Amino acid sequence: MLGKRGQGFLPMQVRLGTRRIEMASWSIGMAQRALDMMIEYAPQRVTFGKALSSRQTVQNWVSDAATRIHAMRLMTYDCAWKMDEGRDTRQEISMIKSYCTETAYDIVDHAMQMFGGMGMTREMPLYLLSNKLRTMRIYDGPSEIHNWVVARDLLGTRD
Repeated sequence: MLGKRGQGFLPMQVRLGTRRIEMASWSIGMAQRALDMMIEYAPQRVTFGKALSSRQTVQNWVSDAATRIHAMRLMTYDCAWKMDEGRDTRQEISMIKSYCTETAYDIVDHAMQMFGGMGMTREMPLYLLSNKLRTMRIYDGPSEIHNWVVARDLLGTRD
């Protein structure tokens, strides 16, 4: 038996929280890998006489990815610190689970787009990262449920 009869959900919530922090951390790592690949590839690939790194869209993707990865890290560190302090982190856990998996998926998607047809092949790690992140957006609670939990808590509704 897990805890006292009728009180088993609370200990499970702690484990789910830890698992979701892990998922946020994995998402950060995958997003960072995609960003590193974009940074390395963009100056090398030339289209219509110009390196991809000189294209505004690619510059925006790289800047946006770096900014969002930084935000993901800070959010995850903050949540982990609060959890270590024994504070209630249910809202932060839902935020990082949703934000990190969704954001990392977007960053990997932009990297795949930048690499063109090669980004879709199994020879590139982007294919694997994309597939992992796609499923992570669903298991341990889909993003929509985590967003609902955050909104419900902020709005004070329990419907």
